[in-house]
Amino acid sequence: MNKPLANLSERALDHERKVLDRSDNDAGLEDIIPQNQSEKIGTLSFPVRKNNQPVRENTRRIEEIIRRRQPALLLCAGWSVPSIQELASIVDATKRVHTEVVLEAGEHGSSPISFRIRGGKKFRMGKQFFGCIGEHFAEEIRSLDEAMPIRAFTFMHRQALLLVCGEVMIVENHDGTGRFRNLVPKTVRDAVTHSAIILNPTHTRMGRPANLNAWRKFLSKNSRIYISASNWELSRQHRSPTLHTLWYDGKKQDVLQTFENDLLCYREWHLPKQ
Repeated sequence: MNKPLANLSERALDHERKVLDRSDNDAGLEDIIPQNQSEKIGTLSFPVRKNNQPVRENTRRIEEIIRRRQPALLLCAGWSVPSIQELASIVDATKRVHTEVVLEAGEHGSSPISFRIRGGKKFRMGKQFFGCIGEHFAEEIRSLDEAMPIRAFTFMHRQALLLVCGEVMIVENHDGTGRFRNLVPKTVRDAVTHSAIILNPTHTRMGRPANLNAWRKFLSKNSRIYISASNWELSRQHRSPTLHTLWYDGKKQDVLQTFENDLLCYREWHLPKQ
């Protein structure tokens, strides 16, 4: 059941009502043309409410993107599906196509959990440990350090690493140049620098573009690939070119194809050769 709408501007309320009126499970997928994109990267996100809840249940949309486009990798923004139970149909979809999916599932009474799904199997990648730099950062960074083994995986003969949302703040912007924060241990630094791909799904689009660009440039330097996907909050955000990004070797890359409407934003990218 959809939750009551509250504390939104009239314009935002009207827009959300229109989105909610599109109740069909396939709504938003009308323009997603079936085509095997086995050498492409897909990024996917959805509109969310001010209370950090997706406007719709999006499991079906994720399944259909997998089936219709079949990207080599599909990175979904945070709050991807409401519960771990909903992963079953997505796991089943990957039995038939060679798509690796990274997404986040809700867990009752606890923080959402990230998963990697491939070949009909799911692999737990853990929760987000921090979203900002606060007084408990030293403890939180230790937790991230301990999670490095389950955050790393091999994708198309390349080492990939997941940093969830604000965990990207292991990097700081120093006069326009990114660098690791002093408290970041060598093991985490090595996990980043030895990876070929950094995945950074977020829950909603972050602010402070100068910081974001410094982080992304740093994380993608030395021929690394950095990929992000963000949802948009209906009360204050909209779909934009910066909602999803792919950087390679310190430079922002152009998107190849975009499918977007009120219910989803799906983009495809060329996978740079390394």
